[in-house]
Amino acid sequence: MEKQKIIEITTTLEKIDETNKMISFHRQFDQPDTNAIENFEQLRIDFLNQLAQLLREYHVEIKLPKAV
Repeated sequence: MEKQKIIEITTTLEKIDETNKMISFHRQFDQPDTNAIENFEQLRIDFLNQLAQLLREYHVEIKLPKAV
């Protein structure tokens, strides 16, 4: 079970990284797609919350910024 949790944490970190890349990609345009950016930002928040929950099981508490 421990190995599965580590895989979940790693997968969540990878999802956060990919979401960050998508946010950067959409911001690079002269007229960025604000709807896409907002959707990816919300997805990033969801992944960060998921990561915080997974780490809590290891008694690790992370404080997430209110505005990401």
